Amino acid sequence: MLSNNDQSNSAQVSRKSVLAVVLVYAIFAASWILVSDQLVHHFFKDPDQLTLASMLKGWVYVLVTSLLLYGLMRRWFGRSREPQTVPPAPRSHLLSLGLLIAVILALMAASVTLTIEQHTQEEFGRLQAVAGLKSRQISDWLNERRGDADFIQTSEFIIDLYQRWQMDGDMQSAERLQNRLEQFRKSRGISAISLLKPEGERLWRSAKAPATLLPGQLKVAELSTKTRQIQLVNPYKDDGGRVLLDLVVPLTAQHQVAPPLIVLHLDLSEWLFPVLESWPVASGTGETLLFRREGDEILYLNPLRFRPDAAASFRLPINTANLLAGKALRSQASLDNILEAKDYRNVSVIGLVQAISGTDWLLLTKLDKAEIYTKASSEVVWIVCVGSLTIFIVCAGFYLLRQSQSLALATAVQKAQAERLRALDLLGAISDLSVDAIYAKDLQGRYILFNTAAANFVGKPVEEVLGQDDSAIFPQQQAEHLKEFGRRVMAENITLTEEEALDTQFGQRIFLATKGPLCDEHGKVIGMFGISRDITERKRAELELRESEARFRGLVEQSLAGIYIIQDGRFVYVNPGFAAIFGYQRAEDIIDGKTVADLVCPQDRQMVLENLRRRIDGEIEDINYRFEGLHRNGHCIDVEVHGRSFDYKNRPAVIGFILDVSARKAAEDQLNLQAAELKARNDELERFNRAMVGRELDMVNLKQQVNQLAAELGRQPPYALAFLSAQPENTVGHDSAEAHAESGLDPLKPSAISVNNGAGLIGGDTSAAEEDHL
Repeated sequence: MLSNNDQSNSAQVSRKSVLAVVLVYAIFAASWILVSDQLVHHFFKDPDQLTLASMLKGWVYVLVTSLLLYGLMRRWFGRSREPQTVPPAPRSHLLSLGLLIAVILALMAASVTLTIEQHTQEEFGRLQAVAGLKSRQISDWLNERRGDADFIQTSEFIIDLYQRWQMDGDMQSAERLQNRLEQFRKSRGISAISLLKPEGERLWRSAKAPATLLPGQLKVAELSTKTRQIQLVNPYKDDGGRVLLDLVVPLTAQHQVAPPLIVLHLDLSEWLFPVLESWPVASGTGETLLFRREGDEILYLNPLRFRPDAAASFRLPINTANLLAGKALRSQASLDNILEAKDYRNVSVIGLVQAISGTDWLLLTKLDKAEIYTKASSEVVWIVCVGSLTIFIVCAGFYLLRQSQSLALATAVQKAQAERLRALDLLGAISDLSVDAIYAKDLQGRYILFNTAAANFVGKPVEEVLGQDDSAIFPQQQAEHLKEFGRRVMAENITLTEEEALDTQFGQRIFLATKGPLCDEHGKVIGMFGISRDITERKRAELELRESEARFRGLVEQSLAGIYIIQDGRFVYVNPGFAAIFGYQRAEDIIDGKTVADLVCPQDRQMVLENLRRRIDGEIEDINYRFEGLHRNGHCIDVEVHGRSFDYKNRPAVIGFILDVSARKAAEDQLNLQAAELKARNDELERFNRAMVGRELDMVNLKQQVNQLAAELGRQPPYALAFLSAQPENTVGHDSAEAHAESGLDPLKPSAISVNNGAGLIGGDTSAAEEDHL
């Protein structure tokens, strides 16, 4: 028993400890809230990395507070401050712990193996679908070509034209036969056609047909003549480097003893190779191979993904160790059998084989094992983390079990109870100051701890919540989920973290909840604890960020203007509008294979590169100018570019947009030409007007002289010019053009003419009759 003085000192120390812990927690929580977000945004710029870092930051915070809560809960259940002698753990306990850890490790290994096997089966299912689809496509294509051959073989029209040509020497029939074969070739998509005599001599060939027939082709032609059946010539390379597939067709419509032959040459790069190269889903190593056996070797018939020049030329010995193609030849070709071996690169792969009907070809679809492991790696990491956490919890449980033995040695029950009370007070102080909801439940799911933050979320006082379960606080569906999750935590005796959407007095909020079991001094689960952090604003910000990014990407991708980013003289991004301006169908064609200089006409190339350099070097921030771009088909186009410098991935770059102004420039040139023509016509009209004004002035002077002569003879003046006397007099001898300019009248109207003469400013209308009279 402690004396009263000792108890007072213990209480004083306890209060100081509580205040110290609460102060440390408050400083830590405030610093975490103020600094962590700034650090995350400083070190991470990518939205995906930012989201992951924010999530990990939240988990670390919850983990730290959970560990602190764990320590306080240990003190809550009591721990004697007097040193206790803990007896060594019984061997049976150590054996049980080792066995449990071994079981967890075995479960981890089994889970990892199962995860990899599951991903392997998923990829195998995709390989089955791809192999089935491509084998059907190839078989259908071969059947269509055989149908073309059957049509030619039974065509009496073709054999009739051939006989007229060869037997009667009718060259018109020869021309008609050649035209008919050429029309058939174009309509059926056949690369080329050759016409052979029964003995194999070529009579005629279409464009793109092989210049010479290989010995293998002649041998097949001889066989076709003997058997009178259509024969298939396996893929081969002609003298031009093309990979061709031939169908030798005997013309047997009229049952000649030795029928002539028509050879259909099929260029496999036009259809078959693109079909084999396509892959329905995103994959870095998925590949379809078409091969056949030639003696003791394997001949690959199509270009390989990692060896494009392999078509009909790349061979490997069939006995190559652990070769997938060789293994496929030695096994039964079936979509139900998965094969694991090495491919032509000596890389471990999985694959399956499918025989192509009517040929000796085999179709092999394969995928690198490394790609499967990569896809499964994230799940494997989580399994390892969960397994490690489980081992940690088991060890912690074992440790708690050992501690329970020390607690059993405590002799002062009152001292232990006092410790529990102090721990409870400390826990209450910390939980009430926390902005996170902190709570604990008993085995029946009733709340035995509910802090102020949690009460604030649900809008109920703490006293009303204690002793109640989730059904009294949340809607039925949410309450059932919380109860089930709590039962799982207590049943499995593990700490779990999940996101929960709950209805609160502020509306529906999203919480990051970490929950774990509460154990007594004997390690028996007596309840559970939880810490829930409100992450609604963060989730909303993440959603708004994704929506904003989607809107911006949609705007950029659908813009008719070309948008680009240039760095180190190359395009790191262009939108489809940019590619369309320069005649490219895909933006990747420019990003992967073109520099800035490649898209500028030679006469403007130096100017464009100089302007780009000035923006990169910081001499100017933005610029707007025009230049002639180089279209994909070789002609120059007028473009207008707007661009400014900025930092892209912490390095200087240029961003901007470009417009095709070819049509606008043509319109401007047309307007300038029209303006020049109008100016020329106006100058000509002005010269004509000056001539007409001079003529009118001469007529007015002549009328005045006639009136003066009539006055001297005592006659009535024949012309009425009295209205001229109302005008002010001007100096005689002014230039007529100056008088016209000062009058302000339209020089194109004869009724508005003004002149200067000795009698004053004269203006009038002179009719054609008066001019004739004069």
